[in-house]
Amino acid sequence: MKKTIALQQFSPVPVRGRITFGSTRVVLAAGLLLLHSGVQGESGVSVDHAAGNTLNPSGASTVREKDADGLSFIEFSRSPTGFLVSRPNVVKPSDKTESGWLYKGDIEIGGLGLSGGKRASKFIEYSDLKSGAYLNNFSLQMSQPETAYFVESHGGGLGRHDQYVGLSFGKYNEWRVKSFYRETPHVFTTQYRSLWSGVGSSNLTLNTLPPGGTTNAAITDINIGNAALATPYSELAITRKKGGVNVDVKLTEHWSGFVSYTHENRGGARPFGLVSGAGGGTGGVETPESINYNTLDLVAGVRYNDKVNSLNVSASSSIFRNKIDTLTIDNPLFVAPANGLTLFPRAVFDLYPNNEFFNLKGEYARALPDFYRGHFTALVSTSSSKQDDALIPSTPYGGVTVNNVAGGAWNTVASLSKTNAGGKIDSKLADVSITLRPATGLDIKAKARYYETDNSSEYLACNPLTGQWGRLINDGSGAAIVNTAAYLAPGVRCNIAATAALGVVPSGGNLDIRSIAYAYKQMTYTLSGDYRVDRAHSVNAAYERETFDRTNRERAETNEDRIKLSYINRGLEGGTIRLSAENARRRGSTYNSDPYSDFYSVALGPFPTANATNVAPWIRTNNLHRKTDVADRDQHIVNARFNYALAPDMDISANVQGKDIKYPDSSYGRNDRQKLDTASVDFNWQPSATFGAYASVSHQTGSMSQRGLQPAACAIGTSYNFLNNGVVQTTALTPAQISAGITIVATQGVSAANYLSVCGVVSPTSPLYPTSRTWSISHKDKNDFVSLGAHYQFPKARFETNYTYARGVTAIKYAYNAAALGITPAQVALIGEGFPDLLYVRNTVESNLLLPISAKLSARLMVRYETGKVRDWHYDGIAANPTPNNNQQTFLDSGPQGYKATVVGLFVRLDL
Repeated sequence: MKKTIALQQFSPVPVRGRITFGSTRVVLAAGLLLLHSGVQGESGVSVDHAAGNTLNPSGASTVREKDADGLSFIEFSRSPTGFLVSRPNVVKPSDKTESGWLYKGDIEIGGLGLSGGKRASKFIEYSDLKSGAYLNNFSLQMSQPETAYFVESHGGGLGRHDQYVGLSFGKYNEWRVKSFYRETPHVFTTQYRSLWSGVGSSNLTLNTLPPGGTTNAAITDINIGNAALATPYSELAITRKKGGVNVDVKLTEHWSGFVSYTHENRGGARPFGLVSGAGGGTGGVETPESINYNTLDLVAGVRYNDKVNSLNVSASSSIFRNKIDTLTIDNPLFVAPANGLTLFPRAVFDLYPNNEFFNLKGEYARALPDFYRGHFTALVSTSSSKQDDALIPSTPYGGVTVNNVAGGAWNTVASLSKTNAGGKIDSKLADVSITLRPATGLDIKAKARYYETDNSSEYLACNPLTGQWGRLINDGSGAAIVNTAAYLAPGVRCNIAATAALGVVPSGGNLDIRSIAYAYKQMTYTLSGDYRVDRAHSVNAAYERETFDRTNRERAETNEDRIKLSYINRGLEGGTIRLSAENARRRGSTYNSDPYSDFYSVALGPFPTANATNVAPWIRTNNLHRKTDVADRDQHIVNARFNYALAPDMDISANVQGKDIKYPDSSYGRNDRQKLDTASVDFNWQPSATFGAYASVSHQTGSMSQRGLQPAACAIGTSYNFLNNGVVQTTALTPAQISAGITIVATQGVSAANYLSVCGVVSPTSPLYPTSRTWSISHKDKNDFVSLGAHYQFPKARFETNYTYARGVTAIKYAYNAAALGITPAQVALIGEGFPDLLYVRNTVESNLLLPISAKLSARLMVRYETGKVRDWHYDGIAANPTPNNNQQTFLDSGPQGYKATVVGLFVRLDL
């Protein structure tokens, strides 16, 4: 539970949070945007557009009349690719003021009524739907043709946690200001039983339970369960509040400048976890994590454009601040005395650190009209990410004695090798490309891209007061310390080379002693060509070569070759065909399954030689295990798309994609084949401006496999017998085994001279990694989606309805050798061959009836009915028994629930 440093986790990318303005929520009036120092944002290079919400997914859901004339004099308008284009809404004419301003707009207000499972977490996950008055949406457009000034604004859901609003104003072709504000809630659960007060703050205090448990683990387990059952359900959620402004100014005929500012806060609480005790701990409890993140982003730059040249130069920064530096939680678990401590009443978490990101980027493009009608582009960029978080001690408790060594002052920063993280990652990017047209109908493009990261982060897990290597675990209730007294010698403390020179065998070889600074260089070359055979047919071919040079990874180098071919036929009567196929092959340098010896305690001394020493801690992984991002990989992707006009007013299209990935050298890890197949059909019918209908159906299946090997033990000076049922034992056969027909098929002796080759290699006769202890797991997904909709224009009303259906099923199966893994028949009966299927089904139907009242006034009745079905075995029985295992393992979240909910809205729209 202690995080003294996390050099590999810090990032300038913002995370969720919330801000409060005293006791008053931000409520924005129509057409106005409140820019406040507390309005928050996340990293980005320009201001965001105002978003929508559940009732306004595209910004405004107001039902409008369709224009019977369509987009042109052609009755059925189609896009260049042949698809029917929906008839546009009727464009309302603008009114004009005496001062020459043209204006138009609308506002839709009314009320909502909800019934059924209106507080189910999946129903309100990203929305703030509740009964009451509701300003659904509004828009306003104003312009003055004589002066070229304009003002535009739109928004919706005002006064709620999913509100949004945007405001733009300026002078056409001279300057423009764009601003926005929006809120997005994220409800994680509404079935959480909080045992603490202060959720959302830096201190969580137990309400009724004593910190540190009561008497023993058994009594504490009962007390926690009773306290949870007596606690009502509550909600864990965060709200993201984000606002920003962007200014564009034309400086001269060719030069312009821009500056953009966004500010975001995410606040509230989300599910977290706490474990106490050594190793896997005495049990875990689902705690809340308090969130209060702020991210400020600023980007500024200049642009240049003329007939042949284009230049952009920009500088940006992203500043992340976590207003909750450390989180202190009262610990309800009982932990046995350890490291000289008798009680562990609290846990302290060092949360995400403050960090900064800076970038300088230049982009240049030039037309080459006299050189095969070409175009040249180039981009260079340099970035730096850094954090210098003040580290916290391994434990808040004084008097800690570790491995009988006192005086380590583990509760002070003097016990750390440095007091601040000092993390820094720099990156560089260069990208150039050229496009040429050497012949009629032929386009050729060549591109080269270089990217590099340099990680200068460094931390040593060593206590300079005692010279002990390793770390305390879970606030001192556990420890992972290399136990060798010689490490205490003055002059060699916290120096890996000097410590190793002592020649003392460490007590274990797999303990973290140093942070791993991952870095890499990536080079990508691409050559592609597109040839238009005639007006109806074209072919395309592309080749790409990608190389990686990695630091501190299993492979120093990998390279991947990709070839893609595609064909387009536009010559079919009423239809088009698009086909493509892609093949990728990744290989690399010699695979080293464990390149991390410099970062673990194996670097502190020689390998062990004494008899009875279990050498498993010196062998971190088996030699046949492969990691997916550096393993050999063969990938094949095929795509087919067919569009066809069944009639002038009717379209149908079909899409198929198949993806097949193989890992030919991965005996363990991600292995076999990973497949993802998708098929969809879309139908569109628009016989007139008064009626239209559509349908969309898609089906997707995915599968992947993984294989692992449960290690056993390997002791020097021991002989291992391998039985015909896969069991490995160091004793002779028992009479019961002999009567069962079990025999010894091989015997392997382990010595100080051969244990690396005997134990570190997977084989049928490896004491540590015998193939009989192999297990496998398969993961299969099926997803179906259906969407149907129609609209009809009555003489004095308009009706629209749509229905969506989504269903996802995940099946997880596994296989194993029960005898080799020591699993009893009774346990096999409980474990079985897989988990119950995970299921999620969602049905949504929404209907709208628009009733015009006058030329500028109309009413709309909206009815939305939604059902959700969730089946997740993780949460089975939790509501009735929060502590099911009698070991203090505590589940406070009962999980997502099935629901049926109805939303009825009655709105009035006024056209300005």
